[in-house]
Amino acid sequence: MNKIVILCGANSCGKTTTMKGLFGIPKKADSPEYYVEKKLDGKTVCAVSFSSPQEQVHDFCNFSEVQKNINQRIIKSDEKATTKPYFLIIPFTMSGSRKEKKKVNKDCILKPIEELRKSHKVFVIYLRKTKTHHRKEKDALIEEIALIKDVEVISPPILTTKSDYDKSKELEKVLREKILK
Repeated sequence: MNKIVILCGANSCGKTTTMKGLFGIPKKADSPEYYVEKKLDGKTVCAVSFSSPQEQVHDFCNFSEVQKNINQRIIKSDEKATTKPYFLIIPFTMSGSRKEKKKVNKDCILKPIEELRKSHKVFVIYLRKTKTHHRKEKDALIEEIALIKDVEVISPPILTTKSDYDKSKELEKVLREKILK
């Protein structure tokens, strides 16, 4: 069974930089909007875009549009993955749109995860800035995700700071030790 790894974090917490580092894409390069993959321990780890599905839709966090975006990523991974099963990383933005950064994006995180778990094993990795706004609400959302049946939240969270966003080495370690095993 293919597995989904949700890299969950607020705006500007380092999701894109961390994914660039993991896949060996230079930090100054544009984020790819296409399929990329890497072999870790002989297993395929892949991504289709480093932007979150919530941000890529016309109406921020329209559930049906977000789900369609996620499904397109899965289809692309099914077509392109060199080995199966694969581990598809999808970044999820916990905060609202760039205009509504302060609002925690609860429904547009929980509903897609609920939908994904019906057909995939889902892991959630929390990428948290040490000095994030609304930390209690974001931590509470992660706790709520942990209550979803057949979803595994990896703890502790991977911490980022304002000056240290690239946590690709930590992400790779978590993937190897807790997910790919």
